[in-house]
Amino acid sequence: METYNVRVLKSAHANLDSLPLRFGIHFKADQVLVLFVVKEMGVDPQFRDRFHVEAKFKNPTNPDSKEFFGHFVLEQGPRDRDPSLVTVWRNDRDTEWGLSSTMTNLRKDGFLTVEQLLEMHPLYIAGEVVDSAGLVKHLSVNIAKKDIARFEDVAAKARADTTLAIKNLERAREELEIERNKAEKMKALASEAIEAVSKHEEKIAMQQSEIDSLKAKVKEDEARYKVEMAVASRGGSVATLSSPDTLTAVRESEMVRGSLCTVLIMGDGRTLHMKTSTFDKDGSITRKAKGLIGSRVRTTCWDPIGAPGKWSSQGYFRNIYLVA
Repeated sequence: METYNVRVLKSAHANLDSLPLRFGIHFKADQVLVLFVVKEMGVDPQFRDRFHVEAKFKNPTNPDSKEFFGHFVLEQGPRDRDPSLVTVWRNDRDTEWGLSSTMTNLRKDGFLTVEQLLEMHPLYIAGEVVDSAGLVKHLSVNIAKKDIARFEDVAAKARADTTLAIKNLERAREELEIERNKAEKMKALASEAIEAVSKHEEKIAMQQSEIDSLKAKVKEDEARYKVEMAVASRGGSVATLSSPDTLTAVRESEMVRGSLCTVLIMGDGRTLHMKTSTFDKDGSITRKAKGLIGSRVRTTCWDPIGAPGKWSSQGYFRNIYLVA
């Protein structure tokens, strides 16, 4: 549980009004109050250097103090080590806010003292003096005739101040909610943008990985083609290499010129064939071709050194290679 060491100034509203009436507590000197935070309530809608917490506490000047619970408004400037207490209440915020305003006005005009507020604490607990109207009603009974008019003026001003304070509070609350909604939307947009960038980066990484893999396969096939050229040369042939084209389909065991062949369908409409019983007994070239469907490829055909294009011009192929 988080704790705050809160400064309570002896001459501030919290010590002169809020604590006496609501908790029956008053300090003769500046005091430090230890708050055990139950819930963080966020920044005050009107003052950005103030924040709200709900917390438990005990009277530090009374060793036998019971534990209290209240809603605290704390203020902390950029240079303050610890926050100071602005006000504290126990019940509905707007009602208590108005009560604080009324207490302050009446005390400043001499109609209310700390001692009276301490005496009224049991009435507050009993629910008789919990709002401005209840406080004014209780005090009006003992007001001297000569002070009645002034008291009524002060009470009227207190009510007006209370109404204005609550109105301003509501406006500030609405503005804060608007700003919060904007911030949430911006946060959501930022999250979407980050997610989109992340997905794009992942896609680029995957594409780069695919490109690197493709380059590696092309390099392997280039090496295999060099081996094939050497083998063809030793047999008096040339491994004629076709132009690059997309392999669109592979048909197996198709009869061409009286032999069962593997047939390649190329992107430009050409068909190439290979007699499997002679040139692909283990089916490895056919399997390789099927794995390259949709890719750009080149094929080879072994033409006699002295008769260029003899077999390649008739649509035969001997091997197939991936190209970038």
